Amino acid sequence: MPQPAGSLATAFHREVVIRGFESVYHGRRIYPYWKELERTQWLNRAELQALQLGALRRLIEHAARHCPWYRETWQSAGLEPGRLKVLGDFASWPLIQRATITEHRTAMRATAPSLNLIAKATGGSSGEPLRFDLDHDSNDRRMAAWLRGYNWAGAGPGTKQFYLWGAPVGDVPDWKRLKLKLYDAIYRRRVVSSFGLSDATVPDVLAKLQRYRPDVIVGYTNPLYFFARAIRERGLTPPPIRSVIAGAEKLHDFQRREIEEAFQAPVFETYGSREFMLMAGECDRHAGLHLTFEQLLLEVVDEAGRPVPDGVEGNVVVTDLYNYGMPFIRYVNGDRAIAGFGTCPCGRGLPTLQQVTGRQLDIVTTPDGRRVPGEFFPHLLKEFKPVRRFQVIQEELDRVRVQLVLSDRDPATLDAIRKAIGEVLGPQMTLAIEIVDEIPLSRSGKLQVVVNRMQPKAASSGAA
Repeated sequence: MPQPAGSLATAFHREVVIRGFESVYHGRRIYPYWKELERTQWLNRAELQALQLGALRRLIEHAARHCPWYRETWQSAGLEPGRLKVLGDFASWPLIQRATITEHRTAMRATAPSLNLIAKATGGSSGEPLRFDLDHDSNDRRMAAWLRGYNWAGAGPGTKQFYLWGAPVGDVPDWKRLKLKLYDAIYRRRVVSSFGLSDATVPDVLAKLQRYRPDVIVGYTNPLYFFARAIRERGLTPPPIRSVIAGAEKLHDFQRREIEEAFQAPVFETYGSREFMLMAGECDRHAGLHLTFEQLLLEVVDEAGRPVPDGVEGNVVVTDLYNYGMPFIRYVNGDRAIAGFGTCPCGRGLPTLQQVTGRQLDIVTTPDGRRVPGEFFPHLLKEFKPVRRFQVIQEELDRVRVQLVLSDRDPATLDAIRKAIGEVLGPQMTLAIEIVDEIPLSRSGKLQVVVNRMQPKAASSGAA
């Protein structure tokens, strides 16, 4: 399969270490699925649409036969899988929300005995933790899509990768830390937590980067931007790299320019989520985000679930075509995007998504000059099952309020949450945890994870 030029060490890790770990030790089909995706990306649009429609029809038939909630819901609406002839027919199928999965998760699971499920959890950008399931084959397919998307950025398996990302927070068991370290070693990754990045820690992070000398840097968008700007302002020189991959938060043009200037390498934007992993990513033409079209059906719709015209903003709705364990069928993921799917000059048939408009989380600024990415809070709070919904509000530089909607007000849980957040925000920050019955949505019907209400002067007093 196509690979960027690399060292013998890269080839050894790709073909021996990682392939052996995934294919031989675990028996996963990630590499065969990856090879197939490298082939299908070059099919024309009509061929890809035919593949997508076939996969969709098989999924609908499976869900109607094996998933009680879908069967009963569709029957009551008079919907029959056999009547789904073209993709346009799909607009009549009902939308599902996070609340749908939270309430009906068990009934949405497939009853087929051969499907062993993997339980997952995410905080997500909506501020409402979601717990869901997927089957092992679906997990292999999404891992394959991840390999293909990162390979576009010169970050295929076996390359050395430096992650400025979310590291484990709170009291993590030793066995879990060891497991993560082993996994990072196999995949040749060095992970540095972005949650503690500050003016004071920039030299240390840069020193780690220089010692590791990776092929690629991967990070949350805002920490990457802050790090790049700090490097340039100080006149520091990072080691040469092949590329930078930005994810988890919306990448703006000014951020792309700053990062590329600092590292003298192209930036590749990605769009993904915990529910589906890599949903879209840039190739080397940087002409849009190629959708994982063979495995996901992405729509941009209005509030009633109808497609909006090209160029109009709407709600992102995703169907995972291969999660047979607990299907996501017309799932409103909480993001907003501009409708219209383009064509990239690279020659791939995979459509490109015009623009994702609603993914950026606000940043908490601390008195000691750090900027904690909003991604930290869902990253942490998804680990606490009693947390049903949350919102972080900063109105003063030295004070943050965390509102929690809980299913269980266990003092030990609250103490653990307070400790984990306090360790990241630091001793100069006053942390107020408020237990509330409900958190009101915004006028647009959204729940913003982090609300920073400080005046611009106060908010910029830290490193910018």
